[in-house]
Amino acid sequence: MKNTLLLVTVTIVALGLTACSKTQQPSTVENPDQQTAMQNNAPSMPKNTTVGDTAETSLDWAGEYKGTFPCADCEGINIELELHPDKTYELKEEYISDTKNTEVKTKGSFSFDPNQPSIITLDEKGENRKFFVGENFVEVRDIQTGEKINSSLNYKLVKEMN
Repeated sequence: MKNTLLLVTVTIVALGLTACSKTQQPSTVENPDQQTAMQNNAPSMPKNTTVGDTAETSLDWAGEYKGTFPCADCEGINIELELHPDKTYELKEEYISDTKNTEVKTKGSFSFDPNQPSIITLDEKGENRKFFVGENFVEVRDIQTGEKINSSLNYKLVKEMN
């Protein structure tokens, strides 16, 4: 009798410990309509959302960037690129020459590349140019790939701090 009582007690304690150590499994739903309703009510991320920090979400990218780019047939090109919070831009390019400086102004919109979240692409007005957005600078990138241009020349614009 004592052995039976001891066996029952050990069994109850073992079952209690086993129940406490199991993780709760999600319940299965027999009714497919109920399953769909549960999925529709569950919070979800939008399909095109990038998880984690990106240049768009973690950097103060709006502002005016300036620099001078090399030029094959002039002394250089003074560049001013202003990025606005509404994802529009103003691009001013001044071609420096001994005889006459030529200025070209372009306004349009840009977008962050969903596959390369640190890259912005200007619209057709801006000839679809790509820039890498870094901390207080933007740098010209290859138009087709968005990759860094393999050159020792300077293609970086520095953000003006007012």
